Amino acid sequence: TIVSKSDEVEFTVKDGYFCPALAKAVKTMKKGEKVLLTVKPQYGFGEKGRPVSGEEGTVPPNATLHVDLELVSWKTVTEIGDDKKIVKKILKEGEGYERPNDGAVVKVKLIGKLQDGTVFVKKGHDGDEPFEWKTDEEQVIEGLDLAVTSMKKGEVALVTIPPEYAFSSTESSQDLALVPPNSTVIYEIELVSFVKEKESWDMNTAEKIEAAAKK
Repeated sequence: TIVSKSDEVEFTVKDGYFCPALAKAVKTMKKGEKVLLTVKPQYGFGEKGRPVSGEEGTVPPNATLHVDLELVSWKTVTEIGDDKKIVKKILKEGEGYERPNDGAVVKVKLIGKLQDGTVFVKKGHDGDEPFEWKTDEEQVIEGLDLAVTSMKKGEVALVTIPPEYAFSSTESSQDLALVPPNSTVIYEIELVSFVKEKESWDMNTAEKIEAAAKK
């Protein structure tokens, strides 16, 4: 009896999907791999089973499941910030290992959207020059600063930023639309290039004095 069928579904390993076994299984798989899982009740729906849910059928108590599973693709998801509330999904891996530091000058292409898909800002696309700012200078919302300093050159990422790291409880007028108060916003960001701020041990005396004066 088929109790569930999905042609293609996306989920995070942390949150899982369908039953606990799937999240455990995909962590052992390679892209394009197909497997047949035999899922014991403790990794399925246990002693209680599962009632009918939408188009998915009933799973009886203590049922052993057989699952055909294919890992079509996967993307790295990281949680950013001290409280891990900013979520970054890498769409394209960057190059090298260096990332912008605080005070770096970054150039990016970005598209900002509300959760309903409304685009409120678009920079560096359609022939426009990349958007440039200096990190840790409050030139952009905090969530963008934190996101871009976690990226490598050439990386493309989808970043979900909660209100406290975006525009907070105030309405914000952006280039293409208003961002309502308490909005979670989503940015697609490509880090085109960056120039790192000199670390203190690389500065001469005059540069150290200038850097200290800015703080």
